[in-house]
Amino acid sequence: MGFKKGRLLIYMLIAAVFAIAVPSAAHAEPSYAKYGKIAMQETANKYPDADIIDYKYEGHFTADGSRTEERFKLWLRGNGAEFGVRVHIFVAADTGQVRDVRIEELRG
Repeated sequence: MGFKKGRLLIYMLIAAVFAIAVPSAAHAEPSYAKYGKIAMQETANKYPDADIIDYKYEGHFTADGSRTEERFKLWLRGNGAEFGVRVHIFVAADTGQVRDVRIEELRG
């Protein structure tokens, strides 16, 4: 095999690896995604006349010995106003099951 053909083969192999690896990494769901869906659903239930227009994951926190907290900030628009809410999702540390959801309004 000549130098040019070997070089072409290497470029083709590299392209094939990127074609396979990059899309799968781009579509991987973050670990907090299931809790984000819960945060959005609970917020939509509490504010049925408002639209959720923005969403931010604020992080994973230790709540106490048996629970952790997943925290989200959502921005809503409804009834001619925009406002934020912070959603606290408390999760059993050992099982990952949701134990409590609290929503606090952020006005002003």
